[in-house]
Amino acid sequence: MISTNLEKEYILGLDIDRINCSATLFKQSRVIAHVEEERFIRIKRAPNRFPINAIKYCLSLVPEGLNSIAAINLGFDHEMFTYEVPMYFLEEWSKYPSKPPEAINFEKKYLNQKHPRLIRDLIVDELSKAGLVNVDVPPIYEYTHHYCHALCAHITSPFDKSLGIVVDGNSELDTYSVWDCDNTRLTKLFSKQLPQSLGWLYRTFTEFCGFEPNGGEGQLMGLAPYGGPDPELTEKVKQLIDYPQHFNNNFDFDLDATFIYLSERDKAHPKFTKKFIELFGEPATPESSFETYYQNVAYAIQDVFEEVLLGMARRFIIQTGHHFLTLSGGVALNCKVNGHIWKESQDILDDVYIFPMSGDDGIGYGANLAHAVENITTDRNSYRLESAFLGPTYSDEQISSFCSSFTLRDDFGDLKQFESLTKSLSLELQATELEAVSNNPSSYQDIQKYALSFLENNLKFENNVTNYAAQQLADGKVVAWFQGAMEAGPRALGNRSILADPRDVRNRDRVNEKVKFRELWRPFCPSVLADKSDEYFMTTTQCPYMINTFRVSKKTELVAPAIVHVDGTARPQFVTQSANRKFYQLIQEFFLITGVPMLLNTSMNIKGEPICCTPDDALQLFFATDIDVLVLGNSILEKQAAS
Repeated sequence: MISTNLEKEYILGLDIDRINCSATLFKQSRVIAHVEEERFIRIKRAPNRFPINAIKYCLSLVPEGLNSIAAINLGFDHEMFTYEVPMYFLEEWSKYPSKPPEAINFEKKYLNQKHPRLIRDLIVDELSKAGLVNVDVPPIYEYTHHYCHALCAHITSPFDKSLGIVVDGNSELDTYSVWDCDNTRLTKLFSKQLPQSLGWLYRTFTEFCGFEPNGGEGQLMGLAPYGGPDPELTEKVKQLIDYPQHFNNNFDFDLDATFIYLSERDKAHPKFTKKFIELFGEPATPESSFETYYQNVAYAIQDVFEEVLLGMARRFIIQTGHHFLTLSGGVALNCKVNGHIWKESQDILDDVYIFPMSGDDGIGYGANLAHAVENITTDRNSYRLESAFLGPTYSDEQISSFCSSFTLRDDFGDLKQFESLTKSLSLELQATELEAVSNNPSSYQDIQKYALSFLENNLKFENNVTNYAAQQLADGKVVAWFQGAMEAGPRALGNRSILADPRDVRNRDRVNEKVKFRELWRPFCPSVLADKSDEYFMTTTQCPYMINTFRVSKKTELVAPAIVHVDGTARPQFVTQSANRKFYQLIQEFFLITGVPMLLNTSMNIKGEPICCTPDDALQLFFATDIDVLVLGNSILEKQAAS
């Protein structure tokens, strides 16, 4: 057993890897906070950053800052990574004449910070630079990455026993692992290791279809339904993955990594191997990603991906006799895969649960769990995840302070955003004047003055804010809804949400084009009253975290077309009063007005930015986009109609 100062009640979990770094605070076995660094620094996924602002937030919640922390826990075995992974790849590289892939070609600085003897120094240095170290730094413990993923999914699930499956790009050596989960005891049953990485395969196709890797995978998933079956493309994808054409308890796959990274790079397209380009042709650009060919490529990889992961899941469900499945790892964010596994396994499976922070942003959470079950309690019920609202919250007084000191960011955005801004301020500027404003700092200062004046003159307080917002939504307005604590994870669950009426399909285009500034084909999610969900979605499982995809009913197609994807599916959030009373009340009020118990819900951000964290972030978004109404707690800001 690890020796821990049990007189100190708090433990701090960290993910300090290359992307999605985060911090998690536990008081004994209960989660207090979980926050991603990106939300504070306003840089999506916070690449190559240390989560210092996330740590500061967590420490602000404890009585004596760092001195209250009994242990710092990391979800990564750095010793294994430092020694075993490079040795493994040196052996693999010797088989091929090409240079190692970018993802494995570690720079000296990064490799050094992964060295186990230097991890403590790295953390102490970062904490010291932030002025947080005035006492001894707590002991630092490390737990393997996939174990942390699996632990998160099982322990926070409603199941005492489950089959746990973790799939991601890689962590240490593991890329796919299967776990027997019993209370707080997890036993690894099976694993695939590098170079057998389904996560890397999907990431390669993400980039090939014109999207950013390590973030654009959701775009590839959303693009796939616009394509259709192409036997030739499907066979090409299957050349990369050897697997049987039927499901049985011996299902397996053999990925040919020479197509992905273990072979010569294409000179014209160095991000891809020569073999991959010869097989699939020219990569898409952001402008060409919606062309038919890339739609069909997206369809093919998604289809094969679903088939392989379903086959593997069924294999281990049958072998182990488990009736409950838990999923985690970055691939568990693929809602289509999750929905397919559930739909096709109900003959042998009673239920499925997906951890809401399944990506690496949840690793610190898992590391805290690993430490707690070894040192605090093995009572799994004490670790139950009651809510994903684990980030900062703001009082009416704090919101008022943000409003009174508001200033537009100097990196405000492009001409489209200035058009939205001038509309919100009822300014009558011609296109040439708009362009001049966007390129003229002095003119920009004038815009800032107009914005502050507009805010001061139009901000109002509403006692019955849910009724007000529901009526605005029913009248066709787009509403930004900022309430309570910020959500953890990649989905807006009703506290940092942009909302619209799902009855009008035109809202889908408007929110994509004028609010999110993204492709018009991108789908939206419905947030629906849980006690009405069975009328609209063809599933019996609960969906509190918007992480599973299901077919919609005919009724949904008729009354809420704006949330139905091109393939007749949706990624719903079933909202209960106990999980989010105010958001539930808002949907209930909308239901009473319209007869439709759901809202179109998307995250409060524009394309390429993290979800809003502070009231200031929400104000920036309000002025930069075509949002009609901003609700901050019980305060309301409503744009005037354009002249």
